[in-house]
Amino acid sequence: MNRCFSLFLLFSILLLQSSVVLSSQIILTSEEQFQFARQYLEKGEYLRAAWEFDRFIHFFPADEGVPKAQYLMGLCYLKGKKYESARKVLEEVYKAHSSTPLGGKALFLIGETYFLQGVSAEAERYFRQVAENYPMQELKNAAFYRLGWNRMGEDRWDEASEAFKMVEKKSPLYDTSQELSLKSLKGETLPHKDPTAAGILAATVPGLGHAYTERYRDGMVAFLLNGLFIWAAVESFDQDHDVLGGILTFLEVGWYTGNIYSAVNGAHKYNRKIKDEYRKSLPDKLDLNLFTTRNGHIGLAFKFDF
Repeated sequence: MNRCFSLFLLFSILLLQSSVVLSSQIILTSEEQFQFARQYLEKGEYLRAAWEFDRFIHFFPADEGVPKAQYLMGLCYLKGKKYESARKVLEEVYKAHSSTPLGGKALFLIGETYFLQGVSAEAERYFRQVAENYPMQELKNAAFYRLGWNRMGEDRWDEASEAFKMVEKKSPLYDTSQELSLKSLKGETLPHKDPTAAGILAATVPGLGHAYTERYRDGMVAFLLNGLFIWAAVESFDQDHDVLGGILTFLEVGWYTGNIYSAVNGAHKYNRKIKDEYRKSLPDKLDLNLFTTRNGHIGLAFKFDF
């Protein structure tokens, strides 16, 4: 009898513990999981948001929100600078929805990953595809806008100006695009140093090529070092120290050649710096944010920082 009572008591305790465990479980719906991932996206925790969108896809593979989750996961990877991961996800979205606006937006974001990486040729290809194949007004205008910026990055100033002109008047980007269309043309008139001229000047007088590219300290160092080695080599030969003179001459040839190369490279650096600084001074008003609206659609939002 006591044994039966003990077994009954043990069974009751186990049943009570099981009830406590079951009652402590958290059950998330697909909508709750989606919103949970979006919260991380809105807070700027992009990689955590991407992971949560991936969980949504894993646990709710048949949910109608899966394409949106994939799309936003690609955006999160883009924002988190995981460009290869972003392209992998966005290419899946594009392949499955290429005939829909969602596919066009995924294609635009693929182009954006290349644009942010500075892979201009690929960025150009994707933005052109968007502009040619997707008639949605703001997506098409955003593609032309990005084409303009991409071409400026390649110093294709005239072509950049033409791309900016393609942005339609009804677009929120129109005024900025018109301004950029004019300012991009000024890229052709920026201060420029001729690398050939820098090399010739450096060959004529060591350090003069550096002075031409406004690197005066480097020019002074080049002038003094080369002058010192030339003087030392001449003195060595005058005093019949031919071996020492030969060594110094050999070293001077290296310094002299390096002086020419450095001057030419300095001209290229000067030109890049001037162009980069000019591009950075121009207004880029496009901050593309893709979001899920209350009615469940994915839209384009443009943030303007005046």
